[in-house]
Amino acid sequence: MTEIPGFWDTGPHDPVPVEKTWRGFVAHVGGSVIEDLVPQPRNFQNADFAFFEAGVIAELKEIETEFSNSPAFVKGFNELMQRVVAEDPDWRPALFGGKGEPPWFARDYVRLFRPPLTRILKKANTQIKETKEYFKIKSNGGVAIVVNDGFASLGPDRVRALIGNILSTSYSSIDCCIYMTVNRYVELPGSNVPRLVWAPMYSDRASDGLVAFVNTLGERWSDYIQTIIGPFSIGKDVYQSESDAPLIGARSIILPR
Repeated sequence: MTEIPGFWDTGPHDPVPVEKTWRGFVAHVGGSVIEDLVPQPRNFQNADFAFFEAGVIAELKEIETEFSNSPAFVKGFNELMQRVVAEDPDWRPALFGGKGEPPWFARDYVRLFRPPLTRILKKANTQIKETKEYFKIKSNGGVAIVVNDGFASLGPDRVRALIGNILSTSYSSIDCCIYMTVNRYVELPGSNVPRLVWAPMYSDRASDGLVAFVNTLGERWSDYIQTIIGPFSIGKDVYQSESDAPLIGARSIILPR
């Protein structure tokens, strides 16, 4: 990546408060904040937002922590390394002239991150389901918005793929999951422009109407966030014409503390 003046010192902008910003955005585009509609005490686990005209209920989940720092991850990782050494007592990392990890290692390493992501999606599914029941919404319009500003141990393509794998077999109230970043920029192969992520994925239940709604929401989010952090370095005509799988090989940019 070529040098961007000041970027590696503090980032391109001050951190944006995710929940507050999303609340403002939802109001801006004509949606509703559930907590404003149903005051306490609420007898159900509520999602965050509703877009009643589109039949959409959305729950915002913000990942602020680095999962690889958790005791559960450290324990699991140590067990993986013990297995590597048990299979090959002379094993050394590739950095020190060894042959690297065995073929199974990458798959099992990614699986270490499944439990925390599963907990997030399970909670979102419950909140969407109960909110749809409260408002008697029958359409397949459940949207989980997962903002990942803290978890950088896996590349964004692998995180998105893992979320998709989890949702492929469970949590049927989530018809679309928008994987995105607000304060965490990523580096794409062959580009020197730091990017924010907006990467929706859909279940087979999702209608063309839901896809169109989310696409429009993404365009309006792009316009809205630029009123807060300033204009992007590239325009819509550029990023919309890029690969259908732009996150493959992408890396999270980790700024120095």
